[in-house]
Amino acid sequence: MADDLAQCYLMSYPPDVAASDLDEAREEMNATFRGDYGKLRADASTTAWVGGRLAGAIMVVTHSIWDAHLTGPFIIDLFIDPHARGKGIGRALVQHAIATCCDAGDHTLSLRFGQGTSDAAMRIYQRLGFRPVG
Repeated sequence: MADDLAQCYLMSYPPDVAASDLDEAREEMNATFRGDYGKLRADASTTAWVGGRLAGAIMVVTHSIWDAHLTGPFIIDLFIDPHARGKGIGRALVQHAIATCCDAGDHTLSLRFGQGTSDAAMRIYQRLGFRPVG
């Protein structure tokens, strides 16, 4: 599973945005599971599989380690294999995170967007009610 995650992560981002090779992608995934980016919420973090192949993943932590003013769970990553895009997988993963966090009593779910955020991901976030803050 770790290699599947690393491979999907590597393929999901344009060159020079995330990991530059499979070893760096593995280290990013290891850092995520070690808690380097916050304590992973196993209930809200999940993967999507299509035809026995990892199609995407969402990683959610208990709170942002970068933005002290944000309270509640925080999406640190959403990535979709380029061959699986346009099938609603990203939307389903974000909806899973929202539903899980709501069911747990959380009132907010936050994220950051930047250079690696695709236009498709931005549309998903906007359509699901995410709004820019401060």
